[in-house]
Amino acid sequence: MGLRASDTTDLILENCQVPVENMLGEEGEGFKIAMTALDGGRIGIAAQSLGVAQAAFDAAVKYAKSRDQFGRKISKFQGLRWMIADMATQIEAARQLTLSAAAMKNRGVNFTAQASMAKLFASEMVNRITAKALQIHGGYGYTKEYAVERYYRDARVFTIYEGTSEIQRVVISNHILKDKRKPH
Repeated sequence: MGLRASDTTDLILENCQVPVENMLGEEGEGFKIAMTALDGGRIGIAAQSLGVAQAAFDAAVKYAKSRDQFGRKISKFQGLRWMIADMATQIEAARQLTLSAAAMKNRGVNFTAQASMAKLFASEMVNRITAKALQIHGGYGYTKEYAVERYYRDARVFTIYEGTSEIQRVVISNHILKDKRKPH
């Protein structure tokens, strides 16, 4: 549906033995290592979400400034201007959450909750932004003639991979409530 440039595939290892000298970390620490990598990946998904949202936003602003309707540019209509303001605010909020999580990772402090917050907010934000950008383009936004159609399709997966939005909420609430139990 989206991310057509991403060549995702399965990797299957059967009867594979890895020499001890090639082991990553200490024995029994694999889950912890995997979760730390997942936390970093969540910051990456937040950043991807930001990039797609910014591209959709930029396209919507450009289109709004060029499209005439009822004798004036659609960027002059208050309802559209409010959409643009809300979109810009949401993008900036996601940017700050993402930068904060990345800064914590760089400092070497626990960033699990912040990475999940950034990923949750940014991935849901990009879906709202691309929908609004498509709406601003009207019928043209639904065609392949304009890039917002692709941004809209690309955005959908961000709430799914590296942990769904629901999983991010579990991670965040567990951190806040200091509850390490597995969800039922």
